[in-house]
Amino acid sequence: MATGMPECSPALLVAAGLAVLAICSYLAAIVVGRGAARYPPVAGTVFHQVYHLRRLHDYYTDLFREHATFRLLAPGRRQIYTSDTAVVEYILRTNFANYGKGASNYDKTSDLFGDGIFTADGDKWRQHRKIASYDFSARALRDFSGGVFNRDAAKLAHIVSGNAAAKQPMDFQDLLMKATMDSIFTIAVGVDLDTLSGSEEGSRFAAALDDASEFTLLRFVNAFWKVSRFLNVGAEAALRRRIEVVDEFMYKRIRARAEEISDGDIGKAHDTVSM
Repeated sequence: MATGMPECSPALLVAAGLAVLAICSYLAAIVVGRGAARYPPVAGTVFHQVYHLRRLHDYYTDLFREHATFRLLAPGRRQIYTSDTAVVEYILRTNFANYGKGASNYDKTSDLFGDGIFTADGDKWRQHRKIASYDFSARALRDFSGGVFNRDAAKLAHIVSGNAAAKQPMDFQDLLMKATMDSIFTIAVGVDLDTLSGSEEGSRFAAALDDASEFTLLRFVNAFWKVSRFLNVGAEAALRRRIEVVDEFMYKRIRARAEEISDGDIGKAHDTVSM
């Protein structure tokens, strides 16, 4: 029987439902916020982040022009963003112990970063920080790290100069990323990825790590990422494949490094750097 009513696809109904949920959450927060002046103003919802995904940093910048500190609403929680230097100092220095990364951050990032310094809190974080600090001591920077950065900067300058002389186009951001990746990886792990020179294995690892980082970031703006992970579809399926590449590469290096140490050749990694 014809009713004269247009049919709506399930996808359209879901989108409409999410839009209504976002609007209701936004309006509810505004009403509640009027009676709680101690909270930062609400500037949007997690769904606004999804909408502005391809210009996310520009979106945040626009919001910071209006509010030094603001909230974005997400299902069951709130995200607070700040560019206020006094607030940043309070969080990172004055009362640092009160501002851990938390379970939500760990849940989103641990698939890629495990229990490392980027995910850990408390005593485990302090242990990681102490270990990492040796790579950035004044002596390490002077005797080793500085040489690595100088080497890769010279390699980058040679590539840019050659492309410029040949009037060849180049992706400068990609070159900077490769130079940074080569330097940091040599300092932290003792292995030169050599992505600037086009190493196939190193480039494959670097690309997988870059993609995995992007897919991990998407979890912070996608309220339904756990559903995608459970179904192993979309960005979550791609993330799982990239992590497999990263893990394979890293565990291979860890095993090789363990063998070097067991053989007493603990200085071999530093020999890869030409000073």
